[in-house]
Amino acid sequence: MTSINNSDKRRILLYSVIALIMSALATAGRLFSLLFCYDDIGYYQSGKLLPILSNAVFAASVVFFGIAALFLLKPAKTVAFPNKAARYTALLPAVAIIIYLIFSAEVLFLSDSNILPEISAVFAIISALFFLSLAFCRQPSAISALLGVGCIFWLAICWFISYRDFTVPMNSPDKLVFHFGCIGAALFVFSEIRAIYCMSKPRFYYFSIFTAILSMSVSSIPSLIGSAGEIFSSYSLTYNDLFFLALTVYAVVRLITLTLCKPPVETAKEAQTESEEEQEAPLSENTEQN
Repeated sequence: MTSINNSDKRRILLYSVIALIMSALATAGRLFSLLFCYDDIGYYQSGKLLPILSNAVFAASVVFFGIAALFLLKPAKTVAFPNKAARYTALLPAVAIIIYLIFSAEVLFLSDSNILPEISAVFAIISALFFLSLAFCRQPSAISALLGVGCIFWLAICWFISYRDFTVPMNSPDKLVFHFGCIGAALFVFSEIRAIYCMSKPRFYYFSIFTAILSMSVSSIPSLIGSAGEIFSSYSLTYNDLFFLALTVYAVVRLITLTLCKPPVETAKEAQTESEEEQEAPLSENTEQN
């Protein structure tokens, strides 16, 4: 794998640190908004400044991720497939999906209203298989990529089920932030699929991974704490948020291994040349011996 120069490393590291700080600030902003500005009907109290600042930090973070990725990262290289340390962390979202299936079984399989919950369960199983394949496959796999597409479908179904849940107001801040979490998670999974085929470019990959970390942490951490503290009168997305939290941990570990542990990017042409050289080396040695 070809090393990137120190200037590139410093830019990526600076980008990563600022992006993680902004994600932490947005998450803390929503958490404190729930703790101190939340009312009984599912909205923030009118006139409170904290929810407005939290939303502003969220929006500014997404804009920053896009602009910084465009100007700080080079377009000519591709992101590497997850290494060993990151792959094992993919077990966390797989386990979270299994927990989701177990504890949501009554809603998923006993609902008479429509067939969407059953479809969601099928794609949830496919999603769990996708993360298990990331954890245990040493080489990029076309099967893993297909399973990843199933995971994107599952996130889209979760988004649609939440959207069609008329027991929660359409403009509920909790519903909206969950929708952003689904979109961020889908972007990240799509980038991982592209990484399997060595097609994921740093600009889009880093934008997607930071958007995923931001949206999923803002959705999951405050909501899980709010559910535990009984801030919500009713909340049906606890196990979805548990998955978001697990996927956030995987994304952060993936980011660390890309940025610090190994050179995070290489050109597709260089990767192919390196592979061809490794294959030709034994043939050269045999020729010299003869």
